[in-house]
Amino acid sequence: MDMDIDGVVLCGGKATRMGGIEKGLLLFKEKPLFLYSAEKLSPRVKTLWISANRFLGKYRCYGWPVVPDCIKGCGPLGGIYTILKQMSSSFLLSVPCDCPFFEETIDIRLKEKLLSTSAPLVYVWDGKREQYLFALFKKTILAELEKYLMAGERKVGSFYRIVQAVRVDMSACPERFYNINTVAELEEAEGSAQVFGKEKKVL
Repeated sequence: MDMDIDGVVLCGGKATRMGGIEKGLLLFKEKPLFLYSAEKLSPRVKTLWISANRFLGKYRCYGWPVVPDCIKGCGPLGGIYTILKQMSSSFLLSVPCDCPFFEETIDIRLKEKLLSTSAPLVYVWDGKREQYLFALFKKTILAELEKYLMAGERKVGSFYRIVQAVRVDMSACPERFYNINTVAELEEAEGSAQVFGKEKKVL
């Protein structure tokens, strides 16, 4: 099931719940948090992009192309839009920088769903919440996304509803979508065997 696909790790957020720290570069088990996502995606896509708006030089040290948002203040959709505009592939797989436990093979489930529907994008539902940033986009969504952003809209969920995005049920393994949004969650992920997933060999 070959697809012409690029990947992006979304590191462009302000991390307000962490006091403005650059979350993607925060050390988690002695490695920058974004690197877990990047290393999982890199072998599975044609080009891996890093979407970041600060500390670009530090991200570039790891060798992947690092691109700031071409439209400022648009949140994660701004990063996705920027990569869609620049890439030559027909599909874009996005993942957040703050969720290190997801399966490397997540792309397989998303590809299967995208190929079985006429929707322009699919995304993950973990059984408790929508994981909007784990998503696979067709490049053909670019014009619709540009229209949405140019109208001053920013909310990811609202855009997904407009384009009738389809969710992929991954409720069998919700722990793999554990997001690290606060210092307390970082400490919990560091110290909890259940969250860290040692027995499930997540990393």
